[in-house]
Amino acid sequence: MHISASATQKHRLPTFAKTTTLLAGVAAFLCATLLHAAPIKTEHAEVELIAEKTALVAGEKNLIGLSIKHAPHWHTYWKNPGDSGYPTKITWDVPPGYGVGEFDWPTPKRLATGPIVNFGYEGEVLLPVTISVPLAAKVGESVTLKGKAEWLVCKDVCIPEEGNVSVTLPVAASNAIGADGARFAAARAATPGDASAWKATLHTAANPARDAWLDLVAPAGATALTALDVFPVLEQVNDPSVQQVYRTPQGYAVKLKLVDGVKLPERMPIVLAASNPIGAKGETAGTTLATVSNTAFVLPAGASALGGAASSADSSANALTFWSALLLAFIGGMVLNLMPCVFPVLSLKILSFAKHSGKAAESRTAMRQHGIYYAVGVVLSFLALAGVMLALKSAGSSIGWGFQLQNPGVVWVLAVIFFMIGLNLMGAFEVGQLAPSSLLSMQAKHPGIDAFFSGVLAVIAASPCTAPFMGAALGFALTQSAAAALAVFAALGVGMALPYVLLAWFPKWLDKLPRPGQWMVTFKQLLAFPMFLTVVWLVWVISLQAGADGAAIGLLGLVGLAFAAWLIGSMRSGVRWAGVAAAVTAMALAWPTAELAQAAVMSATPSKANWQPWDPATVAKLNAEGKPVFVDFTAAWCVSCQANKRLVLSRAEIVSLFEQKQVTLMRADWTNRDERITQALAAMNRSGVPVYVLHAPGKAPQLLPELLTTGIVKEALLALP
Repeated sequence: MHISASATQKHRLPTFAKTTTLLAGVAAFLCATLLHAAPIKTEHAEVELIAEKTALVAGEKNLIGLSIKHAPHWHTYWKNPGDSGYPTKITWDVPPGYGVGEFDWPTPKRLATGPIVNFGYEGEVLLPVTISVPLAAKVGESVTLKGKAEWLVCKDVCIPEEGNVSVTLPVAASNAIGADGARFAAARAATPGDASAWKATLHTAANPARDAWLDLVAPAGATALTALDVFPVLEQVNDPSVQQVYRTPQGYAVKLKLVDGVKLPERMPIVLAASNPIGAKGETAGTTLATVSNTAFVLPAGASALGGAASSADSSANALTFWSALLLAFIGGMVLNLMPCVFPVLSLKILSFAKHSGKAAESRTAMRQHGIYYAVGVVLSFLALAGVMLALKSAGSSIGWGFQLQNPGVVWVLAVIFFMIGLNLMGAFEVGQLAPSSLLSMQAKHPGIDAFFSGVLAVIAASPCTAPFMGAALGFALTQSAAAALAVFAALGVGMALPYVLLAWFPKWLDKLPRPGQWMVTFKQLLAFPMFLTVVWLVWVISLQAGADGAAIGLLGLVGLAFAAWLIGSMRSGVRWAGVAAAVTAMALAWPTAELAQAAVMSATPSKANWQPWDPATVAKLNAEGKPVFVDFTAAWCVSCQANKRLVLSRAEIVSLFEQKQVTLMRADWTNRDERITQALAAMNRSGVPVYVLHAPGKAPQLLPELLTTGIVKEALLALP
């Protein structure tokens, strides 16, 4: 029996060992299950708390982390979110004695949504945090680390989300790397290292543009960088959309723009993200402290532009090269001659051509000279306009093509110029009646002066128009150096002047015109009417900028100018100078005032019930709901805009198609200065209007050409689901 009993025990021992092993496996499985609580799943992100190691060890530290897996094209934010948003956070609830640190934030990405630039993460990101385990922790107990997580997830629209997260870990004598160890290793590699070897000085000398220069002196032996991006750790200290990086003999210089009224500490933490190792342990991102100095900085001679995330963001302007921008500007300048805003001036050129018809060959030499003078006037005018734009831009103003027409005073001056030209063509007065004899003598000796100023007038008349190809070229120009921008504007002027120069240089076609005679007097008077039509349009622009009262005062001023022109046309010298005084008085009294402009803005209402005022937040919200949006960036002073509106966008078939596709229509009116619209245009690499954008859900915004046809709009709308 004893043997039998002994044998039975021998047979049972293996069974007991198997049972113990099985129970241990079950326990291990349960521990592993507890390690990962169920993740929070929304339409936009999957969020959970995970741990690097399998257990907690008394007196040691462990890493846990908030894992965020974003839906495609959605993102959350870094500790400095940039222009908008807020960082992810957890309000912790841990047992007594346990310590919780701050997130070890991985290096963010620069995220652009229209004119808004943020710092954050897409795809998968892990935000690690260090847990300190107390010495009193008992081996064998389980500890739950939990908290309330809050995050803002954005695409075209932002959605605040929250949820309770937790992870339960056993306390053990030892631990090992768990199943998520690789993710923690990747997060550790993505965390900025120590870049204190880089000497950083932020020069903040006061200037109108609020520019600041970050001067970075590279440590000895540092590898040359091909790209560099700067992320200030402190929020709301600079404009994230403004960053230009240059390589200097000692390192790098970064041009930033400070926020109005910001107060900086003596040492400001910044993260440097580079193309090569920059941290003390070979990381490609590192944190350093910049010394803030209220001193000026001058970019050293020989500095060259360097790439970076800010300068290589998704941008059609960056897809342009300098030479392709010159070509587009040249072609756009030629097409500009066909735009309706230039027709009145071109009609004057036809008249000047007609004066030379039937004349001897020697007069054709003078004609060629006129063509050159006209070209010089056009090109110099474009360069002067570019110079003003660049000066205002460097002073901190956000401007674009046609910016001068946002001032009703400038529009009023143009109305006066075209009105007086019309009266002159009708024969109400002659300019020579007021000009001194010395000026008339100089004009006789240098007849090209008239051609030069007609080129200047052509550019003034062309400023409200944007021709095809011009938009991309000018958008490129205003993001480049002054020399490159001036070259693009010069190419625009050459393109505009070239057709007239060719006609003047090869005037064989003049043989088909009748000889000068009475018909030219009639033709000259006929040309006054395009000028008067231009005046009607300009007064209408004033009515939108300064209200009905401003337009009425302007019309009274034009009546006063007509009376002055009648006096100037008198043969008596004293009466003529009285006419000049009357003209000056009429211009001054009819000048649009700021009070009228403010009253017009206060009383403005959308002109059409089916067109809403443009609002980027509403565009994003509608797209998130699956609804398409069509945005018309326009201005009353833009002739091309008005032509597109009446000839295409207002057509019954297009209106019907908008309704059929349930497209929300929005109008961004740039008639008066609007900083939001200026920034939105710049974000699309455009510097003027018209611009037409179709926002289809789930797709990148589609830019339509500056000159619309029903076919172009139909094709874009029919592509919508």
